[in-house]
Amino acid sequence: MVETEDSMINTILYATDFGLFGPYVLEHVSDLARNHNAKVYVLHVIEPLGMFADAVLESFVPEDSKENLREHGLNEVMTAIRAKVRTVFDQDMEGCEGAKEWLKDIHVIGGNPAEVILTDAEAINADLIVMGSHGGTSDVTTPIGSVAAKVLQLSPIPVYLIPTSTNRGNNYTTVGGL
Repeated sequence: MVETEDSMINTILYATDFGLFGPYVLEHVSDLARNHNAKVYVLHVIEPLGMFADAVLESFVPEDSKENLREHGLNEVMTAIRAKVRTVFDQDMEGCEGAKEWLKDIHVIGGNPAEVILTDAEAINADLIVMGSHGGTSDVTTPIGSVAAKVLQLSPIPVYLIPTSTNRGNNYTTVGGL
C-alpha cells in the first residue's frame, strides 16, 4: 500500500451504470482505493429523455403541468434516483473491504454520459477515471463501448477500463505464432 501523500492517484472517479458487472468493477475500484489510499467519488449519469418521451410530454401533458414538471418534477425524480442509486451502491458494496474509508461521495447527474464523466472528473480533480466497458460482445471491431471510447479519447486524465463482456475470450487471434 502506498502510504505517502505524493501518490499519483489520490482521487478516483468511478463512473457506473450499475449494470450486471457493477460489483466486479467495484472490486477493482476498491483495490485501487486501498492500494493508493485514495478517495473515491461514484458517478451515475442519467441520460436525457429521448425524442419519443419529449414528444409524448409535448403532445399529452397540459402546458401548466409541463411547467410544473420542469420546475419541480425533475428535481423530485432526480432525488428519487439518487436514493435508489445509493441503495444499489450500498448493496454492491457489501463485502467491500474498507469501503467506509475510501468512499467520499456519490454523484447522480443528468446529461450526456461521456460529457458528464469528463466534467465531473475535472470538478473533483480526479487523478483516475475507472469505468467498465460494455462493447465488443462478439464483434472484434468494437472492442469497447461508445461511452468508454469517447471518455478514453477525450480525457486528459488516465482512464482505467475494465472489460465486462462475457464473450471476449474467443475473439483473440494470435499474431506471429504467439
